[in-house]
Amino acid sequence: MILKIFLFWRLGLLLITYLGSFTFPLVANGALGAIGPGRQFDFWKSQAQWDGGHYFQIANQGYLLNSDFAFFPFFPALIKFFALILNGNYLLSGLLISNIAFVTFLLIFYKFIKDKYSKDIAFFATVTYLVFPTSFFAVSYYSESIFLLLVILTLKFLKDEKFLLSAIFASLASLTRLIGIMLTVSLIYSYFSKINFNLKKLNRYFLHISVASFGFVSYSVYLFYKVNDPLKFLNVQSFWLRQVVDPISTLFTYLPAPLTAEPRTAYDYFDLLLTLLFLTILIVGIRKISSSLWIFSMLVILIPASTGTLTSMPRYLLASLGTFVIIGQYLETKPKLRLTIWAVLLTLQAILAVRFVNGYWVA
Repeated sequence: MILKIFLFWRLGLLLITYLGSFTFPLVANGALGAIGPGRQFDFWKSQAQWDGGHYFQIANQGYLLNSDFAFFPFFPALIKFFALILNGNYLLSGLLISNIAFVTFLLIFYKFIKDKYSKDIAFFATVTYLVFPTSFFAVSYYSESIFLLLVILTLKFLKDEKFLLSAIFASLASLTRLIGIMLTVSLIYSYFSKINFNLKKLNRYFLHISVASFGFVSYSVYLFYKVNDPLKFLNVQSFWLRQVVDPISTLFTYLPAPLTAEPRTAYDYFDLLLTLLFLTILIVGIRKISSSLWIFSMLVILIPASTGTLTSMPRYLLASLGTFVIIGQYLETKPKLRLTIWAVLLTLQAILAVRFVNGYWVA
């Protein structure tokens, strides 16, 4: 069922964005696929707008610019590997990875919830995830899908108390996105919870958990030898207009003018609304999901919100898997609201996906 729904959704998304590229204005932003002087619009390359262009360049040519070090290497490394098999087609390689990883994630996510709760809750949560406004990023030339797959595999094996396997996938997640290192927190909490926080019961499984940091550490070691800065990925964040602040201060700056000095756009308020909504759902539903899942789902919101901006937050929220599990439980009790909520989310997704393909900044 989930596979059929995914295929229907994927074909529909392709059709809507393709028609939208002819119907609505295109933006010359210098990105792959975008229009420009002497360059026509390319629909397939437009799947690699914005961050996708950086992954494409890193996979093809390596790290050339200082700003590129903010993008962790596992996704571009996979692109490069499969491009060798695909006769050097880096675009096809990245898109195949994203789409296959996403449908695999959805199937495991569905089973993960079904085993813990029920078939209905799993279905409602998975469908909600699929129609969420920014889910199209998971089938674009972005690292979202491979990261999500690694996260759900980490959580699945953690639930099964297979700590070594869980740590291995967590390690790969931390080699894919900076926030992946936060899975280590969930692993450590889950382990100590299992031994009732009794240090006398520490055993070899705790050593297994240490594997979770290997991906993050290996990238830091690489950066040390390449640019003599093991934290280069943090030190280039200012290029992306990010700085370390507390999340409350970040949220405060998004309050409507004249409460704050800086004027805000509709996208800014959309970022703020979704962030507050997810935080509220997690706080209210704290007892509805496991502690390890709740911790990670909260951290993937708070850490990006601690950079002075909520830019890209609607995309980052895709990793807050616990929120979708709570929503699935809520929708089980609200049959009259399901279709309305899904219709609204899907409409927003269609609008944002078309704008993304046409060259506009979305998230």
